[in-house]
Amino acid sequence: MSHQVEWTGWLQRWDEQQAGYLPDREEQFQLMLEIVERIAGTPDRFVDLACGPGSISQRAARRFPQAEIVGLDLDPFLLEIARQTVAGERVRFAEANLRTPGWDAVLGEDQVDAVCSATALHWLDPADLDAVAQTLGRRIRPGGVFLNADTMRLGPDEVPRLDALAVELRDRISTESHARGVEDWQAWWDTAAAEPAFAELLSEREVRFARRWKGRDITLTDTIQCFRKAGFAEVAVLGQVADKHLFAAIR
Repeated sequence: MSHQVEWTGWLQRWDEQQAGYLPDREEQFQLMLEIVERIAGTPDRFVDLACGPGSISQRAARRFPQAEIVGLDLDPFLLEIARQTVAGERVRFAEANLRTPGWDAVLGEDQVDAVCSATALHWLDPADLDAVAQTLGRRIRPGGVFLNADTMRLGPDEVPRLDALAVELRDRISTESHARGVEDWQAWWDTAAAEPAFAELLSEREVRFARRWKGRDITLTDTIQCFRKAGFAEVAVLGQVADKHLFAAIR
């Protein structure tokens, strides 16, 4: 299949589409990697959690060329983009369902120095996030770090007016981006679906996500509590735009 598709273009198009929802996405990625280096030092083992097509892995490989980088995701199509564009001698990608106990077995036995994720974990239910935090509490070495740049609601039950305002501000960002011509999520997937070479991968994707269910949205309070309960020494928000947060937790 690889000779039929310009995979690099699909990764670039993904990055551009995602930037419509987080305009400072590139700066967020660079800040995440700087925080990793400041807190955990130059990592030997780095995990890109819910990696999609490998956007963070690609940037981590440039910044930390000696690190072992592992990207984990359940989506077969996005993983194939990552394998075709980002995978290398020290960068690999593996399937992992974060809702299933034992998903971290693909990492082997050794602990890791840093785990980063972006615009992905909001698909989880709060109970799933709690289980993921517990797993990361075991897999990240003491002094290592977890970073997540993602939507985390302020809490409709905790601060209803501020929560509603944050959602409005978040929606305005994407609306203005798309009005300027930035491709949106649905258009990206619709275009991929029209490519015959992707049919098998997208069919498998439908099977894997057919039963994806989420109760309520994850809040910032959920995230803080989950990682404190999982044994992380320090948890805090290092950046925020509307209800998109750069969350950090030091193990």
